[in-house]
Amino acid sequence: MPKAGFIVARVSFLVLAASMLGVAMLAAPAAAWTSTCPSSGKCFAVTVSPSNTAAGTNTSFAFTITNEAPTQRLGSVRISAPAGFVITGASGAASFTSSSALFLNLSLAPSAAVTLTVSASAPCSGGAYQWGIEAKQSNDFNGLPGNDFKLDPASAGNLKGTLTGSLSLAFTSEPTDTGAGAVITSPVGSKRGPVMVEVLNGCGQVATASRAKVTVAIGSNAGSGTLSGTTMVSASGGIASFSDLKISPPGVGYTLVATSPGITSATSAAFTIWPSFLPCPASTPCSASASSATTSGTVTTSSAEPGDFVATGIGGVSLTCNGTYQAVSDPFGFALFNAAGVPQSTTLTVTLQIDKSLVMSSGHPGASSWQICYAAPQTSPFTALPGTSGTTTIGGITFDTGLLPDCSRASEAPCVQARHKGNAGDVIVTFLALGDPFGRG
Repeated sequence: MPKAGFIVARVSFLVLAASMLGVAMLAAPAAAWTSTCPSSGKCFAVTVSPSNTAAGTNTSFAFTITNEAPTQRLGSVRISAPAGFVITGASGAASFTSSSALFLNLSLAPSAAVTLTVSASAPCSGGAYQWGIEAKQSNDFNGLPGNDFKLDPASAGNLKGTLTGSLSLAFTSEPTDTGAGAVITSPVGSKRGPVMVEVLNGCGQVATASRAKVTVAIGSNAGSGTLSGTTMVSASGGIASFSDLKISPPGVGYTLVATSPGITSATSAAFTIWPSFLPCPASTPCSASASSATTSGTVTTSSAEPGDFVATGIGGVSLTCNGTYQAVSDPFGFALFNAAGVPQSTTLTVTLQIDKSLVMSSGHPGASSWQICYAAPQTSPFTALPGTSGTTTIGGITFDTGLLPDCSRASEAPCVQARHKGNAGDVIVTFLALGDPFGRG
């Protein structure tokens, strides 16, 4: 997840269930149908819609039956499910089991057609399938086999279909934020674990028999980085584990893409590679800093737990606030993570120092006119000074932006605690922050 930031600046101020549709009687045979059945025979034609379906779905199939016999009525039909399919419903007063549906008392006149609906759940693996169908002259599906209606050979292929989309990939253990050049891990309970990609069947279940070769690569390349480590792994039990992936340089909004031949690919959630990602000491407070040629920032917290990490970074993002604010310093990003790599929404004390050279060139040498432009993920709303609120996108995530009020006027953080000039003429602004924001002056 990208972190919130701040800037110090001067201010002038399908599943289609059994539908129980009634049997639809059509007065004429299907349009443009060409029969290959002998004129003296008791034949019937059939079409099926849809002709194909997706693995693992429940679909309503419409069977249109046309009576091609010259004089005899077609009385009953039995439709049998393809191997692996389970019938879940049938139209009208039809009876059905998991493997077949029986339609009685049709009394379908010569040249007439009827549409029968069967709902069925498809198996989880893709491939070809074929329906079975029988028709009889009797309305109760009795009678000698020799007197059955015959399927018109011209429509036999209509009972065939293809199950599509049988296998796909999914990140089951997403990459989380870490430092540049450090191993990328995922949050697993109270500890970090490897990034893992599952091979899923059409039902969204792990294809435990799969040993597919899965390759990961950088998707969104937020920092023009390179991915190192073991990037191709053979799945075991349908799961591919990546335990030594690393990215440099830093960037906000990296993603990973997992691919495998013949399998639908997957893209991870966005994550940040921080310039600095350090473990907190056993004793509090926990503090870390980052600096550029003109801006330095320090974040400190007394709420860190053993195993927590503090992350910091200067620059690398674009950030501004509405109103008459003019950005001057480089953006400073920071966050506190627990041992599993999850950002913590705790109060952080942040100090941003702007070099004297920037202070003098801004035309506002006094510290009192400097403000903090703050950006936080929309999941962490905050109150900004009137007329300064806006939004910005950082690493593919939308952030709320705005100038922070003074703490004397705010009911809670984030807010500006103090402003003063250092002995060297630098402007130093101290503010309270929450979660994982960005800021600049």
